[in-house]
Amino acid sequence: METRFIEAIQTHDLRHRVLIPDHPVEALVYPGDEDQATFHVGVFDDDKQLVAIGSFYEESDSHFKGHKQYRLRGMASDPKARLRGLGKAVIVFAEEELARRGADLLWCNARVIATGFYEKMGFYSVGEEFVIPKIGGHYRMGKDYK
Repeated sequence: METRFIEAIQTHDLRHRVLIPDHPVEALVYPGDEDQATFHVGVFDDDKQLVAIGSFYEESDSHFKGHKQYRLRGMASDPKARLRGLGKAVIVFAEEELARRGADLLWCNARVIATGFYEKMGFYSVGEEFVIPKIGGHYRMGKDYK
């Protein structure tokens, strides 16, 4: 496996297939995808196929403390390649970059089904479950770095 930075457009296929298959193509472009402070991470398998992604945005949420917060969005892995540490590889790579950028918190809106993964990665939950229409139940989760 190889983990590295990718372009926003490279996230679109997995975003569509895994996260929002019933949404229009326009939904694949998230606000801030092309911002200078945003970065995207991809994991490639031995055949050089992109099998996992995550996008990181400099964005604050008032539910968390921290002066330089980043938000994780669009975390996805190819269903055929799961249970191989792909999500962990995305987070570990991103955390190295977040440290270089002086981030003190990473947060996300985690799907209910993914909360166990995030907890294993050191994230904690804040508040109650909430529903994102057409997507489902989520928890706001964060991980402090300072």
